[in-house]
Amino acid sequence: MNWGGRGQSIAIYQLLQHSFEISSVIAGATVTYTGATKGYVDTWLPLKYFSILHGVRKKIKLVDWYLKIEERFGARDFITDDPAKSADYLFRYKSKNPALDEIYRQIINAELVVINGEGSGIFRTPFRRDFFFYLMIIELAARLNKPVFYVNGIISDCPFTGRNSKNFNSARNTLSKCRAVLVRDPESLDYLTKEMPEVRCEYIPDALFSWFPMYERFGACVPLNGDFIIPPPENNEYFGKLDFSKPYICIGGSSWAAEFQEQAVSHYLQLLQGIRELGYAVYLTQNCGGDRFLQEVARESACGLIPWNTPIMMAGAILANARLFISGRFHPTIFASLGGTPCVFLEAHSHKMASLQKTLEYVNPKQFSAMPENRDIAQIASLAEQHIHESPRLREKIKAVVTKRCDEARQLPQRILDYL
Repeated sequence: MNWGGRGQSIAIYQLLQHSFEISSVIAGATVTYTGATKGYVDTWLPLKYFSILHGVRKKIKLVDWYLKIEERFGARDFITDDPAKSADYLFRYKSKNPALDEIYRQIINAELVVINGEGSGIFRTPFRRDFFFYLMIIELAARLNKPVFYVNGIISDCPFTGRNSKNFNSARNTLSKCRAVLVRDPESLDYLTKEMPEVRCEYIPDALFSWFPMYERFGACVPLNGDFIIPPPENNEYFGKLDFSKPYICIGGSSWAAEFQEQAVSHYLQLLQGIRELGYAVYLTQNCGGDRFLQEVARESACGLIPWNTPIMMAGAILANARLFISGRFHPTIFASLGGTPCVFLEAHSHKMASLQKTLEYVNPKQFSAMPENRDIAQIASLAEQHIHESPRLREKIKAVVTKRCDEARQLPQRILDYL
């Protein structure tokens, strides 16, 4: 449910397939099940019963009670905050758990393992399960003597909970087993160089930059009537509110604001009102499932909404053709930049938005609160007006920078080969 996860995953696959035969992709579903189905180990109840329980847990509240009884008898999620222990679990239970055996089979049959890290590498409390799944894969690959790379990801402390020192030390030990860690932003490179000097690391811009030529050639193909982009299921309240025949501004969410769903509604209603005063049509873009608070903002304001499940190429094109994009989302901001759209940056749950401004070579970079107050909104509106006034010169400048980032991002397969 994330524009970045959808777009960037395709982009990195396309980059790698030019230089490698991709034999398999480990399914994301294995990562997202936290216990009741594919990831539960050391249980006396057959796995098929956990699948049944998982399917009815929303209807029968006692399901969680059954799982807690299982945990008292030793059952647990195979992913822990110790990557080596998680790998131990996988080896121990793969003969009993088909999902774990499939992961093992895919790794042992590969000659090379590449992990697409994206925004997972944050040392928060509680630990991010997806990040520690990836670290477990590194441990597994190392034990099977497979060269492994962690690429296109962020490495960051958490602004909410601070650094989880235990997780940091575990990751430091595991990441050092990679042939290289090829991070997607310069601030992550600085972090690794300073905090994990034993990790071989390099900065290569995000794979999504490699789509610039495609958007340069085809990215203007947005239907004038916005009803044509509405995805299934076609919610009636979306119709009649999107007009792309006139200049428009887009406002997206933020991974920071997503942590405070109810409070975010009032802040974004105020932000929307302030930006509307610039005299342009303003549309909300639900760039991630975490931006669901924007649905309520759209309802209360009668504002047009581009939902999360919009076809990904079209979602990017809408941002690439906007007059301005205001967001705390990393990949949607790259999508906008592919068309030269100037951006106003909001805070995120890591350093990613501040670092992206460096990547895009913004002069006098500024970052605003993801929960903007009146003073923030006045400054955002002022900067937005300035960016729009500087078009088209500013758009051409942004596209010139994106061209460089595109050329650098395309070097990812060759850099992997160089390290090999």
